[in-house]
Amino acid sequence: MKKTLLAAIIAASMVSGCSMITGSEKTSYAELQTTGTELAERSNADNYQPSSIKEAEVLRIAVNTAFYAAKPAYERYTEELLATPAVGNYFSAVESVDSEEEKKAVYDALSEENKKAVDKFMASSVFDEVIGGLKEAAVPAMKSATSFLALDTTSLLADINFSELPAEKDKFALTAEQLEYLDKTVVSAYNNYQIISAFSNAQ
Repeated sequence: MKKTLLAAIIAASMVSGCSMITGSEKTSYAELQTTGTELAERSNADNYQPSSIKEAEVLRIAVNTAFYAAKPAYERYTEELLATPAVGNYFSAVESVDSEEEKKAVYDALSEENKKAVDKFMASSVFDEVIGGLKEAAVPAMKSATSFLALDTTSLLADINFSELPAEKDKFALTAEQLEYLDKTVVSAYNNYQIISAFSNAQ
């Protein structure tokens, strides 16, 4: 049950438009890419195990679909960021703090040269394309999280035979991990973009 509760908490943070997962440590794109690769392997057609709870499985499929849409969109985003170290370091830093004031402080602390690099990137057609992909992935991610949150998982699992309960909990745990990935990647990145775009535009 602990991991199904985790999924609900993650979903709540995604719905509210802020991440409860992101800590104060600098975002590691390499770690998130590794996590995405591992989840993709566990979630593919060969390994994905459907829940016997039909109501829950409909929503698990929605989350799984959102995950597979989000993974390439986020990897495209990080690929562009990492192509320019100054840009990658900036985005990693601002995604690691929560408040608008803290994000603004990160931007203000940049050297003039790095500010120009960040502003140029954010004004580019490539960035517009990447952000469009993030938005397309983030919207269904948040929608699937909202629907998952509405499930009374305690009640649903109470109807499962005791012998089947561990397997069902493992299936819900995978969905929770997918939701955590979505929150840390496309949802966090798109929410972050909506805040920091104002800094660059104001210059």
